Amino acid sequence: MNRNAAWRRKMIYLGIIVVMLLPLYLLGQPATGSTTGGAGGSLARLQDELNLSVADLGEIDPASESMKLATLGMRGVAATVLWQKSHDYQRYQEWDRLSATLNQIALLQPHFEKVWEYQAHNLSYNVSVEFDDYRQRYKWVKQGTDFLTRGVKLNRREPRLVWFTGWFFGQKIGMSDEKTQFRELFRNDEAFHEKILNDGIGINGPDARGPDGKPDNWLVGRLWLYRGYDLVDSGVPLINKSPLTFYDIGPKWRIRFADAIEDEGTLDESAKFAWQAAKKDWDSFGQRDIETTEGFTIKLGSVETSRLRVADIERQFDELTGNRREEIREQRFGQLSQEVQDAFNTPDAEKTPEQYRMVFDNQGKLAASMKEVALELEKSKQLTGLRLAEEYATADRYAKKAEAYRRQTNYPYWEGRCIAEQDDRTIDARRFVMEANELLDEAELDQALEKYELAWAAWASVYEDHPLLVSDESAMDLMQSIRRYARMLDEEDLPEDFPLSVFVEMQNEDNEDADEYARRYATWKAKRAKAAEAEAEEEKAAEKPKEEPAEKSEKPAEEPEMKEAPAAEEKESADKPEDKPEDKPEDKPEDKPEDKPEDKPEDKPEDKPEDKPEDKPEDKPEDKPEDKPEDKPEDKPEDKPEDKPEDKPKSDSEKTSDGDE
Repeated sequence: MNRNAAWRRKMIYLGIIVVMLLPLYLLGQPATGSTTGGAGGSLARLQDELNLSVADLGEIDPASESMKLATLGMRGVAATVLWQKSHDYQRYQEWDRLSATLNQIALLQPHFEKVWEYQAHNLSYNVSVEFDDYRQRYKWVKQGTDFLTRGVKLNRREPRLVWFTGWFFGQKIGMSDEKTQFRELFRNDEAFHEKILNDGIGINGPDARGPDGKPDNWLVGRLWLYRGYDLVDSGVPLINKSPLTFYDIGPKWRIRFADAIEDEGTLDESAKFAWQAAKKDWDSFGQRDIETTEGFTIKLGSVETSRLRVADIERQFDELTGNRREEIREQRFGQLSQEVQDAFNTPDAEKTPEQYRMVFDNQGKLAASMKEVALELEKSKQLTGLRLAEEYATADRYAKKAEAYRRQTNYPYWEGRCIAEQDDRTIDARRFVMEANELLDEAELDQALEKYELAWAAWASVYEDHPLLVSDESAMDLMQSIRRYARMLDEEDLPEDFPLSVFVEMQNEDNEDADEYARRYATWKAKRAKAAEAEAEEEKAAEKPKEEPAEKSEKPAEEPEMKEAPAAEEKESADKPEDKPEDKPEDKPEDKPEDKPEDKPEDKPEDKPEDKPEDKPEDKPEDKPEDKPEDKPEDKPEDKPEDKPEDKPKSDSEKTSDGDE
């Protein structure tokens, strides 16, 4: 009896299983691809409609399907165990077992994108740093990118995975501490290039190669990113990723490429072309429709147009209403307390924190909305006013959202930098600094000094026209070069006329405000211009006194020539030349003691004793005229009144000439 009961129960269970398998078969029957009844069961048809079949998601991996069947419905438990094991293997640095475990996880969860993102990041960023040799680190970075590309093949409708692949090629290889070595290894890794080419990336094209003709990691990463952009543009939805950060990395990778080749010493037309291509990419990004959180799309490059649109609508509304909004504001302002009115009228620089709070709390109470004003209009104008109010609200919301997104991605900075870096002066300035540093390393001080002077002048000109570059990453490198220059001069402070004085001052203050730099530089430049004018005037003033004595000395120089003839006649016609000198020693010693007390102290009494003995000897009659011109300009104005009548007898030439006559 018991045996029969047990047998019946088994038959019942078997029948229930068969009955349950029948609907499962009908629901889960796979599609065969034939024209008659090949659509499969309900689940297969639903997968086709939603593009969720294995063939639609990506490549079919037989090993993955076998692994799923081998778990007998316990795939989730097996995946959890493997994740834990991978963590343990990483902690104990068992790298081979870690790689094998990650492959098993990928087979169990091939369409779970977080597996590929997390483990690829783990390999490239966390595992690679455990090795000392940069070659070993590069190997694990490659393994991380390989892991991602496998995920892309199995999930070709996942733009996020494509985006992360491009991010790894650029960020990890091009921005890590070993970026110089990584970039060089990547350029020469032909086996890796072949694999990337097989993944569908045009690595042999000009868009992937640098100035040396070899593939560049930044450009290869950019191609991966644009592959993701094409995927989204084709209609694949972008899930769990901000459109703004999704689209701005591709143009930035082009900018990073231009920056990288300049750091490596390429400062010629190749760098200029790279920045021009970067500007083109950035402009394309500015014209791309970016979906916002408010349900409409914006273009970051059209913010100026949106501002003009807002201003135009506001002007039309004010013309229609006769500035009624301003009248309402004045009325409401008059209703505020005197304390609040004083807070509004106080300049911002003098406002207290309490006054700022009062202004903030009452600002919204003063403004009258356009709709509110439009409702006060007469019936004939009311409809037009309401339409303008609605248009204004839409345009204003668009402009504010565009400005907010521009700030998020720092759009004006990258746009301005692409323009500034194309300038020949910027490329020359970078080249001068590089050459000066190299010359200084080789102890060529004179040549280094010359290059430094050219670099400072070039950078000052660049910063004057493009002040936003003071916040650039290269500003720190420039500051280090300036410090080397100061040490070379062996001076504590730089000269007052140093072209980058304002830049150095702001760098020491950790101030990178471009507007502040423009203001300070304009002040410094005006100050230097005034100082230069003052120096020029001083030089002119110093030159004038030197010219005037020269003019005066020309006139006395002519007098001796005219008096040489009487002196010659005097020498020939004198009958008794010995009698004349005898009178001089007798008269002059007697006259001089009397003249000295009467002369003023300013008459230089020391000059006369020195000059007179020179006149005494007979054999120097020609020297007298030479002494007289020098004394005349100084002595004539003061000696005329009293002294000269007594001193006149000393001019013997006049006596002899009278006697001869």
